[in-house]
Amino acid sequence: MKRALRRVVLLLIAGLVTACATQGERAVAPASLKPDRLAGVDAGTRVPDINSRWWSAFNDPQLDSLIDAALAQSPSIDAARARLESAAVVLRLTSNDRLPRSSFEASAGRQRLSASGLYPPPYAGATVNLGQLAVELSYEIDFVGRVKAEVAAAAAGVAAARYDLAATRLSLATAVARTYLDLARHYAVEATLREAFARRSDLLQLTDQRARAGLDTVLDVEEARASAASVEADLAANAEEQILLRDELSALVGAGPGLGAALVAPTASSIAAIAVPPMLPADLIGRRPDVAAGRARVESAAADIKVAEAAFYPNLNLGGLLGFQSVEFGSLLGAGARIWNVGPALSLPLFATGRLRGQLAGRDASYSAAIASYNQAVVGAYREVADAVASLRALEHEQAASGVAASALEHAWQLATARYRAGLTGYVTVLVAEDKLLAQRRIVVNLNARRADLTVALFRALGGGFTS
Repeated sequence: MKRALRRVVLLLIAGLVTACATQGERAVAPASLKPDRLAGVDAGTRVPDINSRWWSAFNDPQLDSLIDAALAQSPSIDAARARLESAAVVLRLTSNDRLPRSSFEASAGRQRLSASGLYPPPYAGATVNLGQLAVELSYEIDFVGRVKAEVAAAAAGVAAARYDLAATRLSLATAVARTYLDLARHYAVEATLREAFARRSDLLQLTDQRARAGLDTVLDVEEARASAASVEADLAANAEEQILLRDELSALVGAGPGLGAALVAPTASSIAAIAVPPMLPADLIGRRPDVAAGRARVESAAADIKVAEAAFYPNLNLGGLLGFQSVEFGSLLGAGARIWNVGPALSLPLFATGRLRGQLAGRDASYSAAIASYNQAVVGAYREVADAVASLRALEHEQAASGVAASALEHAWQLATARYRAGLTGYVTVLVAEDKLLAQRRIVVNLNARRADLTVALFRALGGGFTS
């Protein structure tokens, strides 16, 4: 008996070696990018340390509370968290395949036995009570690593989902910060417009008085009135933009419009750009959640290929059964009612080469797509950092020049106003000077806001304090 069983096992092993479907021609996958080989990237420098709560650098408690609320209750965060939980369930289920599987079977029934079957007289042709209690065990011998590859793919899927959650959090915090800073910009523009409206209202009153005294014409009065009304229209448009930005903040936080309406005027101000080395650091890819997620998907796709490759080989399972069986319920648990069996089971992939090759080609294509997506994420990450750094450096000179221009135009407007009050020049000169001053002040406000926005963009490009 033992010799016969040994022969069966040897035959099964031989089948594992010889009874394999051929995989055919395989496509060559692209290579993953090596960051330290990209132009302008230095493997010796490191990403500067970033606080995971980087938005606190703007010193605005209201901004802090908005981002905290968004990260706690936004639907986008809930969706990403649900995807992570789903991936974790898949990993748990897949991991169970590495363990032996067991089941308990209990059956009872009344049955007529065949008169010409396996049972001898007196049971042949008789009607009996048939009962069985048994435990069945099975275990897959993972010779070719199929189960191991499935577990690896599932584990990489969990890692990708976890990185996706971090990327969603970073994107959401960035969106809230940028929208809030844009709202702050509109408040700064509003302050500039209100000051301009007050000036033009005073000049309108002065021009009207001069016209009554015969020093100005009705045309001058109408021009003064039109200039004041133009600023008033800009104030109305600015107020509309503020409402829309408040509503956008409410949506990002996952709350109703009432949250935006209750916001007070932002106090966030531009901050200095964080220090970045002249060369972009190669370890940036480990500090970006989206890049880490792409790397995990490449690992998952590689493991999926191993699963597809394993399908070309025979599958060997060991099974067994232990229990009791009797044609009489009264003797079901007796020593003579014991039953057992044990042995291997082999399944061979015959006549399925086309289907298996198709599955493998699909996994190869998915792997190539994952590498391409990862490479794109790497290149995009370095571009985002390089763009933010370049813009911040150029903005320093632009802000300095704009400040000088604003000071000069302020002085010119003061001179024009003084000459107009003294009757030495017409209102048009004052209006032109004020238009130029208002435009330059708005440029200064927009440049300050752009500096804050670029700082947020740089925080995001550098991973926002993420560590894999």
